[in-house]
Amino acid sequence: MDIKEQQLFAYYYKKFAERSFDEKDLYSFLMLVKDEAEGIKSIQELGNFIANREDSTGYVNEYLEECKRIINNLGKESNGKKIEDLFSFKEIRNGFNTLFLKHGYEKLPPAVINDFILCIISLLQGVKLVSGNLKREVGHLSFAVSSKEIFLMGNMKALNKGRYIPVTFQILVAENSYEKVKPQDKNDTPYLFNEELIEVVNIDGEIVITFIG
Repeated sequence: MDIKEQQLFAYYYKKFAERSFDEKDLYSFLMLVKDEAEGIKSIQELGNFIANREDSTGYVNEYLEECKRIINNLGKESNGKKIEDLFSFKEIRNGFNTLFLKHGYEKLPPAVINDFILCIISLLQGVKLVSGNLKREVGHLSFAVSSKEIFLMGNMKALNKGRYIPVTFQILVAENSYEKVKPQDKNDTPYLFNEELIEVVNIDGEIVITFIG
């Protein structure tokens, strides 16, 4: 990093440590460090995903293609493969803290990392899921929330007995320490927001989820 990039890194780290940031701050920070984070898979890949969206390549593209393959094979395999999260909380926490330590800063507490994941979920909502060289649209990403957790959900369709059925699957998850949500049922099934757009803002040092429009 040159001296200007170091200054920007310090600026964003201070906002993170004080918990005075919002999703736009995290977006700018990830754009600053996504190349600097080479070798830190979770941070580099998430930064590239947010920047490139449906044009993402590498690990993210491979992950989404695998999700599509699993969904296309629903009911066709006796021991169907489970879709795992793109990255776990631990992978994301370790990635950010490795980056901070590399530049001489202290690790940040789990609550701030959870804020980061919430912001990432918001920044990735609405991304179109595409497949193949022709970039055929096969689904999209959306925001979902339950009483305990907040999700980035993938939405695709599976062909079953001649009919396409919608399939929703978890990609990223954060603890819901932000909004009181009444459980939808005994399983606490998440409320899915396909059309509504959320934004993560900061009001007097508190991370808040708002709905746009």
